[in-house]
Amino acid sequence: MTQTAPAPSLDFSINAEQVAQITEEIIAAELAVNDFVASLKPEEQTYENIVIRLTKFENELSGKAQLVSSLSQISPDAAVREASVAAETKYDQFSIDQSMRHDIYSVITSYISKTDLDSLEAEDARLLRKMELRFRRNGLHLSEEQRNEFKELRKRLSEVCIEFNKNWARESSTVKFTREELEGLDDDFLDGLKTEEENGVTKYVLTMKYPDVRPVLKLCKNENTRKVHSKAYESRNKENIPLLEEAIKLRRQAAKVIKRYKSHADYVLEDKMAKTVDAVNKFLEDLANRLYAPGLKEIEELKELKKTEKAERGEKFDGTFNAWDSSYYQRILLENEYSVDQEHIKRFFSLETTIQSFNVYLEMLDIYEKVLGLKFVKVPADKAVVWHPDVQLFECWDAVEDKSFSGYMYLDLFPRENKYPHAACFPLQPSYIAENGERVAPIAAMVANFTKPTADKPSLLKHDEVVTLFHELGHVMHHLCSRTKYARFHGTSVEGDFVEAPSQMLENWCYDPKSLKYLTSHFETGEPISDEIIDRIVKAKNVDAAMLNLRQLFFGIYDMTIHTSDDENIDTTKIYNDLREKISLVAAPEGSFGQAAFGHLMGGYDAGYYGYMWSKVFSSDMFFSKFEKNTLSPEVGYSYRKNILERGSSKDGMDLLKAFLGREPSSDAFMREDIGISN
Repeated sequence: MTQTAPAPSLDFSINAEQVAQITEEIIAAELAVNDFVASLKPEEQTYENIVIRLTKFENELSGKAQLVSSLSQISPDAAVREASVAAETKYDQFSIDQSMRHDIYSVITSYISKTDLDSLEAEDARLLRKMELRFRRNGLHLSEEQRNEFKELRKRLSEVCIEFNKNWARESSTVKFTREELEGLDDDFLDGLKTEEENGVTKYVLTMKYPDVRPVLKLCKNENTRKVHSKAYESRNKENIPLLEEAIKLRRQAAKVIKRYKSHADYVLEDKMAKTVDAVNKFLEDLANRLYAPGLKEIEELKELKKTEKAERGEKFDGTFNAWDSSYYQRILLENEYSVDQEHIKRFFSLETTIQSFNVYLEMLDIYEKVLGLKFVKVPADKAVVWHPDVQLFECWDAVEDKSFSGYMYLDLFPRENKYPHAACFPLQPSYIAENGERVAPIAAMVANFTKPTADKPSLLKHDEVVTLFHELGHVMHHLCSRTKYARFHGTSVEGDFVEAPSQMLENWCYDPKSLKYLTSHFETGEPISDEIIDRIVKAKNVDAAMLNLRQLFFGIYDMTIHTSDDENIDTTKIYNDLREKISLVAAPEGSFGQAAFGHLMGGYDAGYYGYMWSKVFSSDMFFSKFEKNTLSPEVGYSYRKNILERGSSKDGMDLLKAFLGREPSSDAFMREDIGISN
């Protein structure tokens, strides 16, 4: 008998009034449960009255809470976006109040003190231990005066972060150039831009969105155009500077109130894999030192390319290498030394081909199907409730074990006004086991900003955009494959410095010859990409790896610097620009303030950006020790799904790694394959 997928549990057609109403319902339901638990007398403090009740509302309401907060980033309706921001602010304030309730803390700690946690199921015991840790981290062991101070700090911090991200998502500045000033950009790109007439001259309008910024910085031969666009890009959201600096101050104050922590970074790292500031700083500084000399060498090589090109164009070379030069001359290096022409390569990565295969399934997802044992089915547009006509909906089914429904995936891939400006996975509905014993299926969305197709040409992806697509879909797979009892342990709820490892590992398929052959098809001829071009892509993988990794290290070091600082009058712009030049070896555009649009700092990665590099160590170890010999191995893929993806955060990340690898993790593969330095 053919199985039918259940209807999605979230309704994206809700209006602004419904957003507010759902938020009120969530708050009322959560308050009722918390009041009940807080009122329990010692003899009433049982597993059923505490754990079952608390997790029931958390399981059942977490998806709705994600829905009302996510709409601020994805809804095309201004009223819904505003209602979503208001709802998120209101619920965050309520959540902070509830997380600071000493009466609930007293009941939980009383129950834990008389319970043998080792006698419980592993996930139940972990849940209680995590509850106790969260209470301690909220300062509930402190005096009432200190608790109230901590609560007010967190409330204000929530408001500041929401305002920062609202500004960031809605940034709409533009720059304008003539056709001559955009020398090097092809007609396909220019034809997709808006134009305006100024004094009889046609000017092309470019935004600060990736589909506009990246082509200009990579392809435009006019250095001044690159300079102007680069400076504008790195000088957006000036209004966010005071918000970031207030957030840093609030975080520092909150950590000091609890007294157990020297800094906000100490507070954050307590429940991460790294554990300590010293461990993170040692990791970052060691890599920065090892990459310093190779980075300087790579910059000198690019400088020579710039000198040569300037001479060919009859232009003066001033001996400098600037922020707006990196992407441009790295592209020339790839074309000259490795014959890697991204503009040619993108013709083989039509999004309609990469995403839509001949059998209506995703070709890219076919790889996930083969490796992870899944099956994807597109929901017809007339039957899919989505938040915008561009959005597609897919069913995910298990293809190995019980053939059951695994979850829903939404794809929102093209830019539009007031939409989330980058690429990310939105975890909309976590999975959990309901009271009746049935599994509630997860829902996740991939949101991106790839170039939109035109009437006569599909969306064509550069290879690095294909890598982004694989990466974010990796997060989606983490959600769809997760099998945990409780919503709070679902999917990417793992430690912050492990969360990127599964998706980073999947990026390696973008450099696997077999996978590249499978993915590609010229949008006009249907021919797959040639073995020669594939060989060039693979060989060019680590070109300028030192420079690229130094840039990532700069972000991580900046993050740790501001979140360990005791400076009450911190100047985030000066620190940002000084460290950028020192660590990445390339200065920021003069007068710019890139930290104002560094969304990670206000979106959950504060004192955690190092995690991208930290988790890369683990992702490389997993891939090169398990998948390298056969990247499409269903046996290895199934082991990965069972040991890593299915577990969510029901176990520590290190335990998951060791279970999959069969040993302690090692940095050897990372240093060898991603940095190019042999141990």
